[in-house]
Amino acid sequence: MTKICIMTWNTSLYVEKTISPICRKYKSIVNVVKGQLEKENSIAFLQEIPYCSNETWEEHTLYCALKKDFPADEYDIKFTVSSKKQIMMTIAIAKKNTIESNNTAYNDNRTISVKFKELELMGIHAKNGNQNKDYLKSLNNSNAHIILGDFNAGDYKKSENKDVFNGILKGHTNICNQCTTVFDTSIDHVFVHNDIVSKCSNLIVHKEIKCSDHFPITFEINI
Repeated sequence: MTKICIMTWNTSLYVEKTISPICRKYKSIVNVVKGQLEKENSIAFLQEIPYCSNETWEEHTLYCALKKDFPADEYDIKFTVSSKKQIMMTIAIAKKNTIESNNTAYNDNRTISVKFKELELMGIHAKNGNQNKDYLKSLNNSNAHIILGDFNAGDYKKSENKDVFNGILKGHTNICNQCTTVFDTSIDHVFVHNDIVSKCSNLIVHKEIKCSDHFPITFEINI
């Protein structure tokens, strides 16, 4: 049996404009993610990673820094480029040669689907406002074992799309339905297919880590 360690985290990094000097927030996030990836069989899904600067439309300084801090000879970083003027993206990151493949092609920089240690994993950053409902419903088309990330909705009173959220992914169980942001909202979730949900354990919302307005979430699964 193999234990897999998984993280999902909306970093809110895209709002940072510069790394000159490198911002404390960026350094803290990198240190947390690197610590996670030191665990054997570990993968992290990160949302709101900057790609282009919306001022110069060149590679964002923080994205350049990320590539240096997670060099290609040590790490796999997977993401989707949907536009040359893409401001932010969702990425999957793990040690080199452990992300086996992109299982499904997406034209959406908010979604990344990968195969990792026999599991099909999909990291998301759901769209906001009027687009949220359709995005949530589209998740029903996924065959991923685990779908995780920022859903921008949840089963709580103030959730605009609570009913839609509660109607998705009936073949999965949401193992994270607790406060995940500094605003006391439950919008980051982990949906695990019912066939393997009993193999999950040790889910933690790391409220002590305040590098972002979202807290990182980690959990383990034995396969």
